[in-house]
Amino acid sequence: MRIDLQAFVILAMFLAGCSPASGPEPAASEVPVRREPPQAMQTEARKMEQAETVIVMLGDSLTAGYGLSAERAVPAVTERRLTDAGYDVAIINAGVSGDTTAMGLARYDWSVSSAEPDIVVVALGANDFLGGFPAEVAKANLSKIITRAQTDGIDVILAGLEPRWPETSETLEAEYADLYPALAAEFDVPLYPGFMDGVWQEPDLLLPDGLHPNVSGVEKMAEGLSGFLKHELDQRAGSD
Repeated sequence: MRIDLQAFVILAMFLAGCSPASGPEPAASEVPVRREPPQAMQTEARKMEQAETVIVMLGDSLTAGYGLSAERAVPAVTERRLTDAGYDVAIINAGVSGDTTAMGLARYDWSVSSAEPDIVVVALGANDFLGGFPAEVAKANLSKIITRAQTDGIDVILAGLEPRWPETSETLEAEYADLYPALAAEFDVPLYPGFMDGVWQEPDLLLPDGLHPNVSGVEKMAEGLSGFLKHELDQRAGSD
């Protein structure tokens, strides 16, 4: 998969400068995104130019790696696990902390389409849920993201969430629990059902805020996600 090196560097610099670099994150507002030097961005872009399969992870702080360095975020750790297993992949971290599904949709063109990936993992909705947004709003936004990706010829993997939080209603939890399987069935896309499966309710795997994974939590998330992606990549290879 080849991408435009200059375009990717411009995109990465935009991501790096769009928000403050630190501070606690409420459910759905602040957007801390790490800053990386242009040389590091160019190195990453060249790696993606050479990879057989390019994957974009479109997400929020759980993808971005809130409170962690870039190499310890889920995309980087997942990529490392896959390459260690012999898969020729590059994973672009298109996570922005605080993003809702509406925000992810709004930046689809420069976060996903501009990279011309083979696969996009859509990992959004946690901030909609924690913010109490109606599930039908999140579903409409995710539907548009999936439709645009499929129109662009990009394979979609939908990452679901575990909608449980003390401050949300059981009704909202049930609606969000149904949302992801329904979307996966409607658009015939693979569903990775629990992006934070085994992490969200384990204090030892979370940062002190109780919301975001720490280094050990990311390793747990990447272990599950890389296993799922191996299956999907094997299926792609078998269909070529």
